[in-house]
Amino acid sequence: MFIKSSKTYDVVAALPFAKDAISWCEQNAVPDLIVMDVMMADGIDGLTAAGQLKENYPDLKIIIATSMADADWIDKAREAGIDGFWFKTYSNISLLEVLDGVSNGEVVYPADPPAVSLGELPADKLTGQQREVLRYLAEGLTNREIADKMYLSPNTIKDYLDELMEKSGIHSRVAMVAQVARLGIAVSESDRVKEV
Repeated sequence: MFIKSSKTYDVVAALPFAKDAISWCEQNAVPDLIVMDVMMADGIDGLTAAGQLKENYPDLKIIIATSMADADWIDKAREAGIDGFWFKTYSNISLLEVLDGVSNGEVVYPADPPAVSLGELPADKLTGQQREVLRYLAEGLTNREIADKMYLSPNTIKDYLDELMEKSGIHSRVAMVAQVARLGIAVSESDRVKEV
């Protein structure tokens, strides 16, 4: 809607699945710019597809968009050489401004991750290991299963969760998972990557 209302840009395709963007570029003239959502049902996710597109078409400009607040995706997008990143829900810049910047050769990323909190704990204060624990927790894994995945002891995982509960003020696993899922603070890989 934003792009169609613009006098600057023309929409050449609107595709429901990330994998469709790859096949579309193989069968048509490669567009100047693609806006790709991280969370795309059926097949590979938007970040994976965007990375493959950048490998195949290095001059193609790509903007990753998401309504989830998982700041780790910013790092993954940078590593893949993605030109822009836009948080739909939490951004103080419009999509058209990001499009303009990227079209003019700028790399446009938010200065800071979204200012959201897990209870009383600001999401940007979560460590990488805490985010990983939360991702596995959101997948419904037990402490032992999380420990096995992270090559840690179950007691260490319990300590991580106790600390998260204390700092966030959220004192149940169910409530913690509900907050993580609602805010998209630490989306599980199985939610992001939906292989068929």
